[in-house]
Amino acid sequence: MFLYVILAAVVLLVAVSALALMVGGGDDNGPSTPPPRQERTAPSVSGPRADVEITKCSVLEAPRWPTAEVRITNNSSKNSNYWVDVEFVDAKGERISEGFAATNNLAPDKVANETATGTREASGKVTCRVTDVTRYASR
Repeated sequence: MFLYVILAAVVLLVAVSALALMVGGGDDNGPSTPPPRQERTAPSVSGPRADVEITKCSVLEAPRWPTAEVRITNNSSKNSNYWVDVEFVDAKGERISEGFAATNNLAPDKVANETATGTREASGKVTCRVTDVTRYASR
């Protein structure tokens, strides 16, 4: 019986908390402005993905393959190898092709500029996106 009383109290507490969140509080003088720390920014990226940036996305003249210039900065403490997967999408958001960029034995705090190239022809506006980054210590 005691267990049912505890369970009922927990359910009541959850229900009251949910109601309080829905109703809210404060005045109704119009929309409130968010605190400065809640600005609309891209989510922070960490790990190997934070080491990679696409600096240019374009289509070659002939053949009309999409390309991405990729800047890799080794933010780890060891010489590292990188493999960067890139996808190329058209204006509708549909994948046209994929490519990769790689560099080996990149020293800490050093930068490598590499190119990823797709293997299917593209036309119109192309967007380049990093889909995966693998970083591992060089031997």
